[in-house]
Amino acid sequence: MKNKHLVIFLLFILTVLNCKMNHGISPLPGKVNVTIYFLRGKAPASTQGIYLIVAPHFPPHAINELFNSSNSLPISQDTVYTEMALPFGHYDSISLWWYGNETKSNLADVLALPLDLNNNLLPLGFNITPDKPEANVTLYADWTVVERDAAIEGTIYFNGPFPPNTLATAVAAYVLEPKGNVQYLLWLKSIDFSIDSNPYHYRLPLQHGQVKYIAVFWLPEKASLTDFRVLGVYKDPNNPGQPGRISLKANETIKGLDIYADWKNAGG
Repeated sequence: MKNKHLVIFLLFILTVLNCKMNHGISPLPGKVNVTIYFLRGKAPASTQGIYLIVAPHFPPHAINELFNSSNSLPISQDTVYTEMALPFGHYDSISLWWYGNETKSNLADVLALPLDLNNNLLPLGFNITPDKPEANVTLYADWTVVERDAAIEGTIYFNGPFPPNTLATAVAAYVLEPKGNVQYLLWLKSIDFSIDSNPYHYRLPLQHGQVKYIAVFWLPEKASLTDFRVLGVYKDPNNPGQPGRISLKANETIKGLDIYADWKNAGG
């Protein structure tokens, strides 16, 4: 199981920060010019770096679809300008990701992801064409969104052993209950991929505020980035037919949020 955890970190978005991805040996014909304004807060002490991520498709299916800055951008400036060379084409999203020293991967660590108000709040895309080989993008980053000043704890109980084709098992918290693949990424508050035993006691750091959905996910081998299988959900103690909701204060830890995970929900 531990070897498979190494695989999952290669699959998910933040892993590209440690990869030198090859998008061709020839110079790329276009580029995106990015201006980043940091509006609130300051970099947490655990900051390893911040990286620009560009996705031709959102949600991405695999990391080889993504373009990323190879080095961290400056973290001590109010305004940062950077460029990224790209081939001609359409790009569904551009975002700025935070990477910390305390965890190996957390898909909730997005400092900036502009959304399209005219397209159901999906990520805002851009085009690079022979006629317009450069695109200009402005990102507004907020350091406070990567503060982990609260936590939830509980025990996860599985009704059987982990399947042999398990790639990873995770527990995640959401600001809203996700209804589709895009929401599983956009509404994420925090996620932990370290689940590897039954039962498993989890402690999930996250930012204070509302949590309206806590679930255990499973990913099979060769899964895409959005192929989450929901094994179990934290239930409302007073209404077990509904997901449990909690409200966290700063520096608060809520315990006893147990989840029962059923392998039949993993599918074939």
